[in-house]
Amino acid sequence: MQNVHTTHFDNNKVYTDTTLCATMDKESGGKPRTIQSVERACTILEKIRQANRVTLTELEENIDLSLGTLQTYMNTLCANGLVIKEGRTYRLAHQFLTYGEHVRNNLPLYRAGREVADTIAHETGKNAHLITHHNGQEVTVYQSFGEGAVGSDIYIWHQAKLVWQLHWSASGKAILAHLPQEDVAEVVEEHGLERRTPNTITDDQKLYDELEQIREQGYALNDEEEISGLRAVAAPIHDPDHDLVGSVSISAPISQMPDEEFYDTYPDYVREKANIIEIELQTVDVTSV
Repeated sequence: MQNVHTTHFDNNKVYTDTTLCATMDKESGGKPRTIQSVERACTILEKIRQANRVTLTELEENIDLSLGTLQTYMNTLCANGLVIKEGRTYRLAHQFLTYGEHVRNNLPLYRAGREVADTIAHETGKNAHLITHHNGQEVTVYQSFGEGAVGSDIYIWHQAKLVWQLHWSASGKAILAHLPQEDVAEVVEEHGLERRTPNTITDDQKLYDELEQIREQGYALNDEEEISGLRAVAAPIHDPDHDLVGSVSISAPISQMPDEEFYDTYPDYVREKANIIEIELQTVDVTSV
């Protein structure tokens, strides 16, 4: 079965979690029923996103559709404000900005944690991150950069990536440590443990051992496992019903986060900030924006 991200509404409260898709077509061997034309449209949009701009000929080289059929799809996407044609090329339209802001503004994690992340950046001069997860991958909800922050361009680039593995980062490991064990095993089986740096965890048992330690101590560390020369500390965030909603982290180059801060100061600091966000989650207004 396929993992999907769902949001449940109950008495003006929003719950967001990763569940197993329950709508299955028995005749399709347990796979979710889908509409082929919608799948093709999604594939086209993803190809445009990857390339930034494409021509019909370039799409034809990557998608098994005729030029005439692709032209019909592009006409439809343009007519619905999802794609813009400029000369012979097509790019994604500004409508996606509206969709993205709507999704983020209605996330309780964002509404409860945005000001806390800004406070972290202001107090420390470093990078602060609010992270959640979707289909076994890391998703950046919000980032704030302090005066002494380094590598902001990398983080902004990271935010636009659709594939970012959880085991690479402190935030991701904080999330993995508080997922059910069967979900963690499924993530590892589906996405593997790809190496990003020489310090990246690539062994299943080593990861499971570290996740157990993270659960016991209440925070996760990233010691050059995602980007060489960069350290990060993260803590998980739970909603009032004790369901995991994401994590908050602080990151900086090793020169700005020496051992004493990395191992002693910031673990307590991020746990305190995570607790503040958890308190805010109890009162955050989740009315649609």
